[in-house]
Amino acid sequence: MPPVNANSAPLQTYNDWPGIDDHGKLRVDTSQVRAVANKLEGLLEHLLAASERLKPLENPEALGTWDAALGLQPSVEAGHHALAEQHSRILHALLSTIHKLHQAANVHDANEANLARRIAALDKRLHVAPGGSAMSYDFSPTSAPPKSQAPVANSLNPDGRH
Repeated sequence: MPPVNANSAPLQTYNDWPGIDDHGKLRVDTSQVRAVANKLEGLLEHLLAASERLKPLENPEALGTWDAALGLQPSVEAGHHALAEQHSRILHALLSTIHKLHQAANVHDANEANLARRIAALDKRLHVAPGGSAMSYDFSPTSAPPKSQAPVANSLNPDGRH
């Protein structure tokens, strides 16, 4: 790196350092690269196993039929979708990193295609764009609850109004 005062030494002095713009070969310990890739594959397997418990809200009535629960449902769905998108982004980034490590180590891993299929199936099950996309979900609140979520009459709300 040139000194602060560029006039104190000629620039050709700094252009002759060994290693700068060197077109020689880079030595990579592929066994260590493979070991890191294998560790990341193990972590990805662990995340995919944990993903089985990540499911969309199948029955909106599971939250309850009282007014506050009905009002909570849109934020629960939006929160779940945001979590699913972030989870998808992490899985895709991890798979991409594993792929790049395999390329650097000049290794082909047959399990990589299987992991990609499992991640794609998870994205489909969670209704998430591959790799997650912040623009794929409309977070705008609905003006009125759908007909299936109409207020239910009870002792505190005998007319079934909001």
